[in-house]
Amino acid sequence: MAHAVLIAVASPKGGVGKTTCAAHLAYGIAAAGYRTLALDLDPQNSLRLHFGIPLGEAGGLARGGPPAGDWMARVLNGGGGVGVLPYGAADGAQRRELDQALQTPGFLSAGLRGLAEQPDTVLVVDLPPGPSPALDAVSPLANLRLTLLLADSASVSLLPGLEDGFYPPGVAPGSEHRLVLNQVDIRRRLNREITEFMQTRYRDSLLATLHRDEAVPEAGARQISVFEHAESSRAARDLGMLCRRSLALLKGADSAGYSPLWGHNR
Repeated sequence: MAHAVLIAVASPKGGVGKTTCAAHLAYGIAAAGYRTLALDLDPQNSLRLHFGIPLGEAGGLARGGPPAGDWMARVLNGGGGVGVLPYGAADGAQRRELDQALQTPGFLSAGLRGLAEQPDTVLVVDLPPGPSPALDAVSPLANLRLTLLLADSASVSLLPGLEDGFYPPGVAPGSEHRLVLNQVDIRRRLNREITEFMQTRYRDSLLATLHRDEAVPEAGARQISVFEHAESSRAARDLGMLCRRSLALLKGADSAGYSPLWGHNR
């Protein structure tokens, strides 16, 4: 990739492993040789915990109010060579202030330009679950949008909403959208049947199927990646495949002349 690109990781519901997936995307893409930054726009402020950043670190994008200048000043050094910009330990007023800023034309694109001045930079953005000002702001700038779901009935019930417009209008032409099915346990009949349905019905949209593996929470408890904790595990293989397929999509868009989106209004 000759320019900076952005991967948005989103879900219409919480509890699907979205943040863990975003963290491992950042780890895997950094390991592939790209300058990688992980940006947390979820008020839960948990993305940082996957990169060995101290629990007491309170700084971040929302902490003390949205930055008016260079966002790099708030980026922390994370594990695996990933730069991490946490959401920050913010109170209610600070969260509302950031939401208002994200709705201001030019705020997000200006901040991202400061993070992505170097070529071959990949920004992985962890979004809050459901509709949000962050989703509205990031979607027009995203080269690749990944929507995480579980192999359960609740996720299946959300599929019509995804097709009808979970993402806001104004997504850039050429922006790719893919589904990721997470925490698949084929020992459970319903889980297995839903996975088979998704693989058939959404064959062209389903980028990866990630199987349930205890190595994932174990790595999380150590604040490291599953690639480091258990490199031969099923989870490491699945997440590695997700990283490779994501990069392949981005490289394909780049070779087709797809330009960076930082100049858009958002």
